[in-house]
Amino acid sequence: MRETIESIAVAFLLAFLFRAFEAEAFVIPTGSMAPTLYGRHKESNCSQCGHLITIGASEELDRDGVYLTSRLESSLCPNCRAPNAIKNAPVFRGDRILVNKFPYELKNPRRWDVVVFKYPEEPKTNYIKRLVGLPNETLIIRQGDLYRSEPGGGEIKILRKADPKKQHELQILVHDNDFPEKPLIEQGWPTRWAPVARNDEDRLDQEAAATGGVELSIEVAGWRQTVVGWQSQGEKHSFELTDTDSKGQQPHWLRYRHFVPTPDVWRAVLKNEEGDRLDNFGGNGAAALKTPRPQLITDFCGYNAFSSAHDFDLDSYFWVGDLTIGCNVKIDKLAESAELTLELNEGVHRYRCRINPSTGEAQLSRVVWLNRSEEEEESFAKATTSLQGVGSHRVEFANVDQRLCLWVDGRLIDFGSKAEYALSEIENLGPQDEDLTPIGIAARGMNVEVSHLQIHRDIYYQSTHEQQTQDFAALSSHFEEWSPCSSHQHLRHLLSRPVAWWESYQACSREARFDIGPDEFMMLGDNSPKSKDSRLWENDRRAQHRHAVPRSALVGRAFYIYWPHGQPFLNGGEGFPVWNHKKIEPKRMPDGSVILEETKTDYPDVRLPFYPNLGRMHRIR
Repeated sequence: MRETIESIAVAFLLAFLFRAFEAEAFVIPTGSMAPTLYGRHKESNCSQCGHLITIGASEELDRDGVYLTSRLESSLCPNCRAPNAIKNAPVFRGDRILVNKFPYELKNPRRWDVVVFKYPEEPKTNYIKRLVGLPNETLIIRQGDLYRSEPGGGEIKILRKADPKKQHELQILVHDNDFPEKPLIEQGWPTRWAPVARNDEDRLDQEAAATGGVELSIEVAGWRQTVVGWQSQGEKHSFELTDTDSKGQQPHWLRYRHFVPTPDVWRAVLKNEEGDRLDNFGGNGAAALKTPRPQLITDFCGYNAFSSAHDFDLDSYFWVGDLTIGCNVKIDKLAESAELTLELNEGVHRYRCRINPSTGEAQLSRVVWLNRSEEEEESFAKATTSLQGVGSHRVEFANVDQRLCLWVDGRLIDFGSKAEYALSEIENLGPQDEDLTPIGIAARGMNVEVSHLQIHRDIYYQSTHEQQTQDFAALSSHFEEWSPCSSHQHLRHLLSRPVAWWESYQACSREARFDIGPDEFMMLGDNSPKSKDSRLWENDRRAQHRHAVPRSALVGRAFYIYWPHGQPFLNGGEGFPVWNHKKIEPKRMPDGSVILEETKTDYPDVRLPFYPNLGRMHRIR
């Protein structure tokens, strides 16, 4: 008996020591780090395109995360933007993670680590954010990117994610072509991907002959939709090109046009069949359905796009030019002139990756396109890839943080430092009309099929912040990144007019600057629109730098999601309710007094049976 008791005591002692000095488990309560880490959330499949929807649901509970205060009613699909009724969708607790407490005892924290720390305003409360600012730096948030100012007001340099793999995992979905907005397309809504040609190309004469002189009316930034070249494969959601017999040197282009259906457009088509609550998104969609117009890609985040009894701002109107295109490429036949090109537009720049499938050589280049009639392409890096000869490959091309990255079959191609570039102030001319069709795929001299087309964007850090008026001041002024001024229109109304959008943004925008002292760090959430991070902290403690986290407040580095949430099955994939949420309601007593009484609701909190969600158990980057 004595040996058993001693063994149990030693086991408990070792467990407490391990928890204190090595690792500790935490549960993520909110969505401030989405999509890297999920807080309490709902999951559903879009009723129109079928894509998975993940919606933050921490707003449903009180500040302590115990009692129900409201229920989410509807959400927008991150892929097709269709409104979806989610009131009865299953709800899940946040990710459970392991935090390594040991690393910061031996070495300094690294930029881009996901860190658990004591919230400076409430030291008993643990926060988790991404470390972006190091000691003795001046950090700048400008147009969604992070910059560091050299000491003494010197050169300002962009802060790139040190590891491209981290950059790759942080990106947010813009569009997945495997899940098109079919009900809209059936009524004439333009597809986002289409074969196109320049208005001045001879190919349009060929098209006129092929269609009996009938022109296709859709034109975006000088690109006219064509029936010559790439051919859509319908339900396969792919495009095929047969060009090995052609003697011409002109590539055939396939381009993405950012035709974004609004909830109003969806209601005009569906006639609001999902119920009146979907009217929370408001507006008039009939006119937009008749004259669809492409828009700039913005910082829209589907995790935040929900509506409930509260009034939430679902608008997103900040242009994002840092994009990634991914697709499967299947080559069946090659000619001597074969070439595959991936293009990403950002402002007046065109960034291209040209791949020669005969040799496997990839070449990075840039075009400054101020005038379409004068195009000069500058090549600045070359490397060898495994995309050689006939066969199938997964190809991804990214322009993020002023760095070009290429992955072939999941392997990062090493272009060295030549893949990085810098833009001066005079080169940043804002979005152009070409940013309405920001991504292109071109091919010549080959029989090729492209499929599983996906577009992602980089995280956009909003420069909304609390400005401390003086050292150690508790009160501060709140500044938005952009707020309407003078006679300028709201940005949301200018997304189809890039030059006008930029003019309004420049006139009314602000960047944010943060000075970081010795042994201090700055933390930002990956879900920038919904994160209470260093930008927005108050200063009741009267610190010199209200936004800074002292080294003594660091707890450890988050390194693994060991239990995301159980995936229910049976009963239509929703499992069976085990117990429901609780809420507090006032109750009048016989003597006229009012007390708060705990009651149960009909809203399931836990469902059984379930199986482990193995796909989200992974290392945290």
